[in-house]
Amino acid sequence: MASAGDLSRRSVFEEGCLGPLLRIMDSGASALKEKSAMAVEAITSDPENAWAVSAYGGVQVLLKACRSGSPVTQSHAVGSIRNISSIEEIRVAFAEEQAVEVLIQLLESGSKTAKEKSANSLWILASSGENFSHSIIQQGGLKSLLLLLHESSDPDVIEHVLRAIEALMASSPIPRSILSNSTPFLLLLCDLIKHGSVATQHISASILSDLSISDNNKRTIVGCMGALIKLMESTKPVGMQELATKSLISLLSIGMNRKEFVRDEKSLMRLVQMLDPKNEVICKSFPVAVAAAILAGGSESCRKRLVGAGVWPHLQRLVGDGRRRS
Repeated sequence: MASAGDLSRRSVFEEGCLGPLLRIMDSGASALKEKSAMAVEAITSDPENAWAVSAYGGVQVLLKACRSGSPVTQSHAVGSIRNISSIEEIRVAFAEEQAVEVLIQLLESGSKTAKEKSANSLWILASSGENFSHSIIQQGGLKSLLLLLHESSDPDVIEHVLRAIEALMASSPIPRSILSNSTPFLLLLCDLIKHGSVATQHISASILSDLSISDNNKRTIVGCMGALIKLMESTKPVGMQELATKSLISLLSIGMNRKEFVRDEKSLMRLVQMLDPKNEVICKSFPVAVAAAILAGGSESCRKRLVGAGVWPHLQRLVGDGRRRS
């Protein structure tokens, strides 16, 4: 009934079933615990119901189920934790009950579904403030997230892990420093930018744009420049063009990459097409910034390649249009 739809789920909750279900999760037979865990996850999927978990001592019950329940019970219990992680009062209880430690353990040893929900929960907690971010980092959560990222081929798991990593980077300089110098991680980001889903491409470009990468590693991931110039054409999701531009400009800061970019006919033609004043899909400041990054090195061969591809007339036209508008 709790899983059948909004109306039946609301009826189950309003009739007071959440408390008894949590008690069964805590002390019932194994098969009943699994069914109860399914029902609790369904009930807490409604934000209007989720707050009530703490009233029944549910935080402790859910964490206990994550620690020692069957794989099915663990999966649904951590799903409930994900559902209630956005509630401030419950996050206080999470801190007191060491929920981060439990979630990291599931990242390492849980089922595929439990791992995905754990990563999602860590993302929500890391986004809620520095205290949780520091706790996740101190307890080895970044290492566990990276391990799962390298092991998983599931797009949903990869997306949730990347979001958790991005949230950790926003709260602490430590992950940014570690990841900027991790060649395997940068190569994985490069691969996701080239072959990932739209969501993972967007998050990967966002993370890449925020890292301080060495020149050697910029050479190592040069292979994603073609994908980044392609992403610059994407109007959705919002912000993709800017993030792709920022990441590409970072890679173009070294001469070998600039030369490789202009030798790539497809990438060069994409840049020319984006600079065309008739092309209104992309804000011209983005391709202009890329052209400027290529020319900044002063390479005569790069300049000739840009001119030969037809960049110069478009730049002149854009300058003229800008003057007329001003």
